[in-house]
Amino acid sequence: RTQIDLTKDILDGLYEEFKHTAKQRGLELKYKNTAESSKILGDKYSLSQLFVNLIDNGLKYTKEGYVEINVYNDEQGALSVDIKDTGIGISEEFLPTLFEPFTQEEQGYRRKFDGNGLGLALVKKYCELNDAYIKVKSKKGSSTQFSIKFSNSNKNNIYKGSEETKNEKK
Repeated sequence: RTQIDLTKDILDGLYEEFKHTAKQRGLELKYKNTAESSKILGDKYSLSQLFVNLIDNGLKYTKEGYVEINVYNDEQGALSVDIKDTGIGISEEFLPTLFEPFTQEEQGYRRKFDGNGLGLALVKKYCELNDAYIKVKSKKGSSTQFSIKFSNSNKNNIYKGSEETKNEKK
């Protein structure tokens, strides 16, 4: 694990990459960063894959509206990232198995979306590798929000800096 600035090293680039995909699909990709610092100790590859999966899923399951990336420090100073969409949502019954390998809410021949059911299982593993916690809030038919909190980014983290710039992009 190395020192990483999550916004500069990963999220800024992913926003630039995915905003074109969003536009092609008639969606808006929003990016908001109010974090005083987005510096953490982590693995750049797995962190990149974590957010690629979440942003891609947001765009995949959203027919109209937006996907939003929100970077901030919580009340304890821990770095947090929310990926929220206005997509199809996830049923309450499926949430307990959401991060298990090879699971998808829609099964069999009637499935509307491609995939092998490994994306969110990998996301959970990538979170664990980077001392992060993930939780999900979803309402079937309207929206989903994944929230990631990095436990190694609080006020006592020796790598936390104060030179981070705040920005908001649309």
